[in-house]
Amino acid sequence: MIPPIATIPPIAILQIARHRRVRPALLLAALVGFAVPTPARAQPVPGPDLVVLPIRLLDTSGEPQDQSVAHAERLAAMARDLASRLGHTSRLGVVEMSAEALAKACPETDAACILAQARATGARLAFVGVVHKSSTLIMQMFARLVDTASGETRIARELNFRGDNDASWQRMTAFLAREIAAAERTRN
Repeated sequence: MIPPIATIPPIAILQIARHRRVRPALLLAALVGFAVPTPARAQPVPGPDLVVLPIRLLDTSGEPQDQSVAHAERLAAMARDLASRLGHTSRLGVVEMSAEALAKACPETDAACILAQARATGARLAFVGVVHKSSTLIMQMFARLVDTASGETRIARELNFRGDNDASWQRMTAFLAREIAAAERTRN
């Protein structure tokens, strides 16, 4: 049995052409067949390691001034900054889930639904965070990295920070990112 032409090395084709009468068109077709690139096999694109879910706020401060717009902006900025910092300072591939997408998928904010949405991103970990504002000066952040397959908490931090302004939220976000990156490095 003669092997298919694609399995014959180009040097062998040239040797065959010298010893036998091979039509030039056939020889050219055989050589061009080797020059045509074969389609590369698609490599699976790995999913993200971590999805940063929208951060929530529980405000029990009783302040008369409505700060909902400022808080919404700070929460969104915190999630973006945390995702960016973790993507640069850890070995984690990080994506962020928008509050709108999560609210649409899980209008009742059910924990099982939220975990399913995190799992649907392909991430193996989900960041879950809640900021509790108990007064004008005192704020607390409850942060967890949760395994999306099992729902188990891998890393938990409870952080206190002072002040309800952009600078205090940014300092807390930077500190939290360092804490998570360090904890994740020691786990692996």
